[in-house]
Amino acid sequence: MTTEREVLEFIIVPPFEQRAAVAAAKEQFENYLGNRFPGYRFKVGPFAPVGDEEEFAVLPVMNFHGDDGKSYMCTPPKRWFVQEIAEACRDFEKQGMKHFAA
Repeated sequence: MTTEREVLEFIIVPPFEQRAAVAAAKEQFENYLGNRFPGYRFKVGPFAPVGDEEEFAVLPVMNFHGDDGKSYMCTPPKRWFVQEIAEACRDFEKQGMKHFAA
């Protein structure tokens, strides 16, 4: 029997040049995304060379442990949903991370 589950957690990797500003507003940023997408969790990850260094990378956490103790893969999120999260990250950036960090 296959166990399926939707991705509920995402790691957000900021653009290289924004890493310090995002780190300063980390808690507010994670809360902002959590409020924008209720039922999902977000964690700001350290900068890593993933994707385009000028864009936010949205990485779904794809594994979970089933009731049987085995590890399973989640159903991949829809591309449009990942794009909505990336757009929310850009909106947060446009609103001024320094404002949120204060």
